[in-house]
Amino acid sequence: MSTETRMAAGFLLALGLLICSCNREPNLPVAPPQPNGGRLPLKAGHWAGTMQSNLVNFYIDSIASDHVAIHLNGGSISPTAKNTPGNPVSFSDRPTTCKRNADGVSFDCLRYKDMHIDNGFLCGVYQLYGQVFYPCFASVQ
Repeated sequence: MSTETRMAAGFLLALGLLICSCNREPNLPVAPPQPNGGRLPLKAGHWAGTMQSNLVNFYIDSIASDHVAIHLNGGSISPTAKNTPGNPVSFSDRPTTCKRNADGVSFDCLRYKDMHIDNGFLCGVYQLYGQVFYPCFASVQ
């Protein structure tokens, strides 16, 4: 093989290696969004998620300067749930209004406190029968 042929072959080999090394990274799975501690402006919408053995649908119907109109519904996700006064199989709260806090991006209701939108999630504090939960409900499109 002549010197020119070897040089051309070497050049083509180097070019091939260079092209192969420029391939994109494989498509790695993207982690789903999570609450990140931020507080976004309140907006009307529907959020849902589980709290203990219940599925909760939380609706913000409208937002005013001093209050937020909401309603909730949901039910047990346990196949063996028994309907009792303290733990009904399903529930629906009639629409109500909650006090909008001075920060303008959160509101307080009877049991739900410091409800705010965090990276698209509706998060806050829920208190019932001496128990405290910190739900973050995902947005339902």
